[in-house]
Amino acid sequence: MRTKLILFAALLFVSVITLGQGVFTVTRVSGKITNLRTGAEVVAGDILQSDDQLAFETFDTYAIAIGESMGRFKIKLLDPPAPEPTSILTARVSEIAMPTKSRSLMLARFNPQEKEVADLRTYFGTDKFSVIGETVEIALNSQKYPLTADRFIVFYYRFDNKPVSKKLGFENQTIKINKDQIVSNSYGTVSGSEIPNLSVYKYEATTRNSEEVTRFTLVFVDEADLKSEFGTIIPILKRQKMGDDEIKKYLIEYYYDFYGATDSKTIDRFAEDVVKNYNM
Repeated sequence: MRTKLILFAALLFVSVITLGQGVFTVTRVSGKITNLRTGAEVVAGDILQSDDQLAFETFDTYAIAIGESMGRFKIKLLDPPAPEPTSILTARVSEIAMPTKSRSLMLARFNPQEKEVADLRTYFGTDKFSVIGETVEIALNSQKYPLTADRFIVFYYRFDNKPVSKKLGFENQTIKINKDQIVSNSYGTVSGSEIPNLSVYKYEATTRNSEEVTRFTLVFVDEADLKSEFGTIIPILKRQKMGDDEIKKYLIEYYYDFYGATDSKTIDRFAEDVVKNYNM
């Protein structure tokens, strides 16, 4: 039986805004983290002190949190250089805190008023693109991406090192990304919520010509989980006397920070609905 690694560390804060905040409210946990001060497993809604000691199940385990000044933080161990299998790792905030990758370019693409997409490379990006829920529909510019029985958009990825091509369904000039259709293939079904290194192609069937548009990691985000996560954040923002418009803006920025780019109309509508229907 494989021996589990328990990795001890001080709170390791990777900030997207600023460091030096003393109290942190957890909004999401991936994997298992134990607060050694309380002996309890860390869950969304927990308050962590900057001097709390945490035990991480693996190096991939992390938590997302909001600091006292509304800064957004990722709490995660740095990858080890080359540890022994039984190593116990310790660190202080000042020794390992590093800023996360900026999502400013992603947020710059936020445009819920956009009626059609004229550049899929800009729309999807080259890093992460997430779909909230099971499906998203995308209206395409007919000049740049004419959709016919002969011309269409294809997603390509590898599953168990085998090639998988998925023709996207469409109606008129609107393509549809459907989770079940994308993750299922003749070799099996993609597990988890991510498909890394997915390529997007313009394809012409009669000539078999294809043109790669972009390549990124496709992520599917569970709506119920995201609603719960936003529900953890909203009371924090309300205590800061933020109005509904400010809260909605913060939630969208938070989403882009930790989930990557997404469909502007979808996140705009989702954040607005969550704020509007939030009950204290």
